Amino acid sequence: MEEIKFAELSSSDIRTFWQKLDIDEKELHLKALESDKRQSVRALGEQFKRQRRRGEDLREEFRKLSTYEDRLRQKGFRLIAGADESGRGALAGPLVAAAVILPEQFFLPGLKDCKLLSPDRRKEFYGKIVEQAVSWQTAIIEPAIIDNIGLHKANISALVQALSELDRRPQYILTDGFSVANLIAEPHLSLIKGDNLCLSVAAASIISKVTRDRIMERYHRQYPCYGFREHKGYGTFEHRRKIEEYGPCPIHRRSFSGVVSAGDENAE
Repeated sequence: MEEIKFAELSSSDIRTFWQKLDIDEKELHLKALESDKRQSVRALGEQFKRQRRRGEDLREEFRKLSTYEDRLRQKGFRLIAGADESGRGALAGPLVAAAVILPEQFFLPGLKDCKLLSPDRRKEFYGKIVEQAVSWQTAIIEPAIIDNIGLHKANISALVQALSELDRRPQYILTDGFSVANLIAEPHLSLIKGDNLCLSVAAASIISKVTRDRIMERYHRQYPCYGFREHKGYGTFEHRRKIEEYGPCPIHRRSFSGVVSAGDENAE
């Protein structure tokens, strides 16, 4: 690339030029920015170096998150599924599980447990995950079934269903905390806080969370008085107050403490 004489350009022109460069081109011009006498020009270089360091940190975090998959692939496993669920502790709405098999070359720096990401970031990552996944699937367990069989059985059932409906059979399965070893044929490892430790499980947590949030958005339009759009069915103070005021609606989990007990006088 032709050398640019920054001293002959205004700060505004340099900023416009800089924004058009890719990362490699910025590296080539970095020393020129750093040696410029104008503080505003040098600040562009400092900003770039901070972004570069942040990118390096994200790549290292991603490398660590991929440790379980990397080790399994070294042992010959190629199709590795991660599974996780969302909505376990909610007072209303379904339990949603997701299973996903990521390609070996999958790379998405910044990916982590869905609870550590903003809603907008979750939606962005959801799109990238489902677009690139070898296979992915969700399973939805409705509140009435949760009330009938209990939360733990519903949780296990959702995970098994999501895994069994993948259109590619995994060779190894990783889950977040809950073991499904006796219910599936494939080798399996359950990881406590797996969505913080394992790439595939973190990806599944995002799919399940975004799927469930979309369901709760629809329920908000159907039952607007409860504020499902804001709390997604979890037991916030405002949600419990609404149950006291209106009683439980058809998507509330009647077996959960704080639902029928709070809305008994208005229920049915």
